[in-house]
Amino acid sequence: NGGVAAVFATLHFFMPEASWTWLGFAGSMAAVNADTWATELGVLSPRPPRLLTTWKVVERGTSGGISLHGTLAAAGGAGFIALLAVLCTPSLHLPSLPASSLLLLLILLASGVLGALFDSLLGATVQAIYRCPACAKETEKHPLHTCGTGTVQVRGWKWLNNDLVNVGCALMGALMGVVL
Repeated sequence: NGGVAAVFATLHFFMPEASWTWLGFAGSMAAVNADTWATELGVLSPRPPRLLTTWKVVERGTSGGISLHGTLAAAGGAGFIALLAVLCTPSLHLPSLPASSLLLLLILLASGVLGALFDSLLGATVQAIYRCPACAKETEKHPLHTCGTGTVQVRGWKWLNNDLVNVGCALMGALMGVVL
């Protein structure tokens, strides 16, 4: 999850006057934190999640499933990183006005939430998803489910595992930080 941010941090070290390197770093961190908070806190939702693409009810933990609680948690996770970034921002040649800080906070909040939603979109559409024949549950685990049974791919691209989906989330957050 920190690989994309590390690339932007390295770029910022070599190009400290370039604002896009800091924004890419902060946007990436906001996205991965938003995704983590959405995953960890979204399961506490009293209502089951819905698949982002079809809006059908799915089991908790299903890749691509979202809920109001999870989305609010994503906003909280992105907002936390955005606040830290505003407090620790190096000079980006922005006027030091409260409006500039608020704008930066909103840009990074949006970057984080959009990155987390992109993660869910990939999970709902192209991420490799498997089924455990013994448990009859969908899983991201391959070749063995946590119960020890071999899993069978049911959808998605075989090469696109959860780690690569997380890279996509981080890249989207970084891209949104730079573009917005």
